[in-house]
Amino acid sequence: MFKDEEEKLEKWKEEIENASVPQDELEGAIRQGLQRAQQVAKPVKKRPVVKRGVWAVVVAAVLLITFATSIRVSPAFANVVALIPGMEKIVALIQDNKGLQSAIENEYYQPLNQSIEKEGVTLTLDGVIADEQEMIIFYSVKSFNKGEQPLNGHPLITDIEGEDIAIRSSSDALYDIDGKGLENSSKVNVHFREVINKSGFIFKVKLESDSQSIDYEIPFSLDKEKMPTIRYPTNETVSIEGQKITIKQIEISPIKVSVHIRVDPANTKEILGYEDFRLVDGKGETWSAITNGLTASGIDEYERVYYLQSNYFEQAKGLTLMFNKLQAIDKDEAYVVIDTDKGIILEQPADQRFSVIMTNRRFIELFLKGEKGFHSDPFIKIVDMEGKEFHTSGGGFSRLSDEQIQLSVRIPDESYVNPIKLPLYGYPQWIEGDVKIKIK
Repeated sequence: MFKDEEEKLEKWKEEIENASVPQDELEGAIRQGLQRAQQVAKPVKKRPVVKRGVWAVVVAAVLLITFATSIRVSPAFANVVALIPGMEKIVALIQDNKGLQSAIENEYYQPLNQSIEKEGVTLTLDGVIADEQEMIIFYSVKSFNKGEQPLNGHPLITDIEGEDIAIRSSSDALYDIDGKGLENSSKVNVHFREVINKSGFIFKVKLESDSQSIDYEIPFSLDKEKMPTIRYPTNETVSIEGQKITIKQIEISPIKVSVHIRVDPANTKEILGYEDFRLVDGKGETWSAITNGLTASGIDEYERVYYLQSNYFEQAKGLTLMFNKLQAIDKDEAYVVIDTDKGIILEQPADQRFSVIMTNRRFIELFLKGEKGFHSDPFIKIVDMEGKEFHTSGGGFSRLSDEQIQLSVRIPDESYVNPIKLPLYGYPQWIEGDVKIKIK
């Protein structure tokens, strides 16, 4: 079976490599979809590593699903999966999230198994996990047309009256080829504007490839009683290398842990990320940051919410929030200024990690001297010389070695005045401390 998969992928690889699409546009298209969700989430600190080229994405996805049975899961979770048909696809999508595995172990997953077939393509809602403010929907797309490219789309969730009730969403997909067609297994995280008491929803998506475009709508209902969020007000302030940080509140729901953090406006450094945020329970088990989905969201300039895997269903006594390493840079250095007409960097942090590969009015390509373990894309927002602000429309992050990273930034089709300023949302500088806050 895997030989067939390799032949099909090899054919796609040749088609992609022979395509006339410019490399910058190809990378921009890939990143645009990923970045769109993060732009909606505003100051998201950590963004996915985008491999260079479609081929790398497809190969990684196929390997993931092919080896789904070897993914690390607990024996209890494996036993539950064995009892629910089709769960192996879902295992691959939540392999890095112990909280979601725990929700399934505790029968908080609701199978849906609702399908619609159109033009030889079947869309199936596999199941859902929902709490008061978030819903994770698992769905799959099966195409029986040999040789077709994957069909992709960004789902929209409405209430039963058709009203859009989500404030943001993010999605992930894996691909599998069995020689008879192509199957795409996905999950979409939907965050509601407010606590939702409704039980009826509609899943809408337009699936598209180069040769097809198909609209689907599938109504579905929740029949699981939603578990209430548990809140722990903390309001504890800590100091790391002189930077004051207040942990305001921790909320634990069945899907995630939300840590509300406010930084002191008087801090001299911009805190760009918390590298090793984790909850440790009384048994010593660690619940770390969410790496596959929404990782953070912004409330205002100084307050953000960071998300961890949930230990909602665990009964361990004691719970402590810990972190030791923060991505941080002096506030007066937390940006890069570039003249895209002249192709030169006018200002950057004192350690001079950026260098220009090429620029034009719509595209910037840079080298960044990184460090092992640094995976944050630095750029989200653009400010022109007259103060006009807009978001990047795509780009790429390609690690060439531990120290060398190639970045690209796609500039939207808007007028602007050079030079432009790119505030940093990630940078390989850190401060370190030893923070332990007892939650219960």
